[in-house]
Amino acid sequence: MKKLILFSSFFALLSCSSQLYIPTQAVTDVSLEDLTKGRAVYANNCGSCHELYLPKKYEAKKWDLVLDDMQKRAEVTNADRKLIYQYLIHAPKDL
Repeated sequence: MKKLILFSSFFALLSCSSQLYIPTQAVTDVSLEDLTKGRAVYANNCGSCHELYLPKKYEAKKWDLVLDDMQKRAEVTNADRKLIYQYLIHAPKDL
């Protein structure tokens, strides 16, 4: 039973992370490298505990509140929080 739950969790994470926006170019004040790192940190760190939300789910202000709430619980550094936030707010909302 544990194997089934573990497999199901892994599959859910994999399917959601494959739907996440993949940055292809820099945006104002944020490099492509930082956007790519932000995506990786979001998928690996946040997705290790719960289902990932697609970036379009919230506007920037709400993402800021969500990240404030989760940062300590998830033991996310300030630098990684910034990368995650930049990735989330710069993702196209129409995907």
